[in-house]
Amino acid sequence: MAVPEWWYVLLHPRPAYLIVSGSGEDVGVMTASWVMPVAEEPPRLAVAMDKEGHTYSLLRQAGEFTVNVVFDDHLEALWLAGTLSGWRVKDKLRKAGIKVTSSKKVSVPRVADAAAVIECRLWQALDVGETALVIGDVLDAYVLATEAFNEAYGWVLGKAKIPLHLSGRAFTLPGKLLLAGKQRRQ
Repeated sequence: MAVPEWWYVLLHPRPAYLIVSGSGEDVGVMTASWVMPVAEEPPRLAVAMDKEGHTYSLLRQAGEFTVNVVFDDHLEALWLAGTLSGWRVKDKLRKAGIKVTSSKKVSVPRVADAAAVIECRLWQALDVGETALVIGDVLDAYVLATEAFNEAYGWVLGKAKIPLHLSGRAFTLPGKLLLAGKQRRQ
């Protein structure tokens, strides 16, 4: 029996982020939902990236990248950054309506109006097929939308409208907080 082409959608919905890398006139952006922490000591995260992608090429050159958490007001930017090729569209940032600014600890920029940013230095890129698993050392992480974040639980649902990618152009939003362990065991 063949594995269905859509098998990975069984793991969705997943938060969608904007990944930025590059420098000067050549800055790239892509949308990624396959992003996860992989170590706490040292702090590291992983992003699955298409090895043929422009942003991946820029990341390999720069050795740094930013993971930008955005809210649903960036839905079109997420869609465009995930569907337009940086090899074909010269100013993908402008076309997607994304403004960037300086980061704190890395030389590559971050999304100017991001809700939160994780700044990374490339540690390793593992070839895993048509994608590379890019593992970065986290150099800094900060929340800019502080009214929507709580250090105990993370993002405050209802205020932090982080788009979750379903498939294709379909996204959804988190909407309900469920706490485990609230019922007495018998």
